[in-house]
Amino acid sequence: MEWQSYLLLYSVILAVLLICGVWIGIALAVTGVVGILMVSGIAGLDSLSTICWSASCSFTLTAIPLFVLMAEIILRSGLSDDFYKGISIMLCRIPGGLIHTNIIGCGIFSAISGSSVATAAAIGTAAIPELRKRHYSDELSLGSLAAGGTLGILIPPSITMIIYGDMLQVSVAKLFTAGIVPGIIFVVLFMVYIGIRVLFNPSLVPQHEHVDISLKERIVAVMKSVPVLMLLVLILGGIYTGICTPTEAAALGVLGALAICISMGKFSCRKLYDALASSVKSTVMIMIITVGAQVLSFAFVNSGVTRGAVQWVIEHQMTQTTFIWIVIVLYLILGCFIDGVSIMILTLPLLYPIMHELNIDPIWFGVVMTILISIGQITPPMGVNIFTVYSIADGTALNDVIRACVPYWFIMLGMIIVYMKFPVLITWLPSLMY
Repeated sequence: MEWQSYLLLYSVILAVLLICGVWIGIALAVTGVVGILMVSGIAGLDSLSTICWSASCSFTLTAIPLFVLMAEIILRSGLSDDFYKGISIMLCRIPGGLIHTNIIGCGIFSAISGSSVATAAAIGTAAIPELRKRHYSDELSLGSLAAGGTLGILIPPSITMIIYGDMLQVSVAKLFTAGIVPGIIFVVLFMVYIGIRVLFNPSLVPQHEHVDISLKERIVAVMKSVPVLMLLVLILGGIYTGICTPTEAAALGVLGALAICISMGKFSCRKLYDALASSVKSTVMIMIITVGAQVLSFAFVNSGVTRGAVQWVIEHQMTQTTFIWIVIVLYLILGCFIDGVSIMILTLPLLYPIMHELNIDPIWFGVVMTILISIGQITPPMGVNIFTVYSIADGTALNDVIRACVPYWFIMLGMIIVYMKFPVLITWLPSLMY
């Protein structure tokens, strides 16, 4: 069989399994096993133990459960609520008020959570009751939370970037640093969009909102947001200066979060157990997908799909721009049906050799891929951030949340085009690292 036939067969098997409701990690593994059997027979299965071990024993991947645990500790202890209230007081006078707090809150919380779902849930849980009490537009509120949550995998630390760096053996620290400038740009653009909406339609926010807050209350509220900011400085400062690796920074973050919560009397054994259980569940899900993808990746190589795809690119003299547009279209389509991490793990084994052949910077490509995954998180019907916000916003129609995300979808897609024209916006900061 030609490599195109194998690729088509793998795609059909995977699609059928997903349509039948088989979980993505198992579907990837089954497709890979079928491919190995077709090419190498039963003897080919001897390599499965090595594949599974090599996919799960990476020191870099150890950072994933640690970052997830830190986010869970902050969420369950109530620190995220205190943080939101603190920054809301500082921003309440800006046109758009608490809607801007959603964006900045998500941006800062992203820098300690590594997860878009955790970011949207943490800020959304604190924000929605307050926004509704003050009669803010549900559309503007929910859209800002869903879109702001996508910053969770772009602004470091990012679980997506950790997996990408491990799969391609790229510096995770440089990936983290490369995500800072695009993340800040998105925060600014989202806030500009909100400001414009409010300017042209003032009824979206309460008019003449006056919050009588004493100086003492302001100081107390601001001080409550300091612990989260301290964790941010601890993590990003340690990584950027080279004092510690991302995994070591994650461990320090967990210890710091525990110390802060215990010292403030905001934690208990039950909350710790719940945080650990949730972290284990999330980590196991990610690892099963990673192992399944590695099995399929081996099948790609074993059947000549990877080699054939690279040769096809060489023969047709594909340019970098053409390849990037193909990736954009592919991810936008797959993002409608599969979660972002699964898409990345599924496609990278095939895309990386082509990317390497075309001399595309893996750091730049990693950030662009992360943005594409972020877009998928607010793309129906599989957009996880849409469902996260919908689940915590009682009485809201799902269509309203989807409609609220559309402007942010176009903003993010437009910025990918900008980054294609000006890649230095992504590559400049990591080039200054140690």
